[in-house]
Amino acid sequence: MKRLDPSRLKDSFINVSTFPADLGEGRPAAPAPALLDAIVEAVEKKNGFAVVYGVNKLLAERGLDLHTESGAALARDYLEGLFRAIAPRFDLARYSPTPVAYDRVAKMDVDGFNKNRNFTPNSDHTESREFVTTKCVHFDSATPFIANLYGPNQNISGGMPMICDTRRFCQDKGLDPRALIENIPNNYNVAVKAEFSEEILRDYSFALKLDLENDIVMIVLHNEVVGGLAHAATQPSLTDASKAAKRPIRHVEYQVAGSDDLKRWYDYYGLSLEKASNHKEDANITRFVRGELNPYPNIIEVRA
Repeated sequence: MKRLDPSRLKDSFINVSTFPADLGEGRPAAPAPALLDAIVEAVEKKNGFAVVYGVNKLLAERGLDLHTESGAALARDYLEGLFRAIAPRFDLARYSPTPVAYDRVAKMDVDGFNKNRNFTPNSDHTESREFVTTKCVHFDSATPFIANLYGPNQNISGGMPMICDTRRFCQDKGLDPRALIENIPNNYNVAVKAEFSEEILRDYSFALKLDLENDIVMIVLHNEVVGGLAHAATQPSLTDASKAAKRPIRHVEYQVAGSDDLKRWYDYYGLSLEKASNHKEDANITRFVRGELNPYPNIIEVRA
């Protein structure tokens, strides 16, 4: 690797099965303080991200199965609860380059392979629509920290989550982060411009080889364009073309109260805020939703 140190990156890999957890009936109890400290330290002081894995072992130790509806729901609620518990510890004003009011933490469950119908991340300022998840190198708009929970996949090959050190790229190139991104057509996320993507994927990114058939993994990211990290995914495909597939993702984020704050964020980056409508197969957006197709020199395996 030219720009990435695998040993340093692994400092942000956190095995939740090594921490005490209360996963009784209903919603999980308050998480272990040491686990919360580890996630915050990984995101704020180490690498700008945390990869939290091993919830399958927590369930198995209690005779629960991640592949059942109730087991997967419990695992997602537990991981989401970790993000909600650390959320008040981030000084959002410190990480927001322009004043934006965030008034809640919200979740949304999406299918990262198929089309999502009647989807909206925030009904206060975006209308429901048909939606396909973004897989190019991108940032989620107007939310400084996010968590993505991946798995368990069904009949999916590829689709590895990727983390892209756009912060280091901008520093090395002397590039204003505001020049890094562009609108994604018919989408509220923002993409790294094509002129920068190839080098970022080659020298500043890594794909995570995770057991997403048998675990649910949460990736917490400092997501702001200024000072944060972009994310992406490798191309997902059907393992067996004759069977249906699911690539479930729970996305958890800070949300703004209304369209004025959302527009203020777009204005800061010199981008337009345009209403997104139902997803249509369109050559203009193919590269944004298909997944990154190039070979990846940097693949890091995460194992318990």
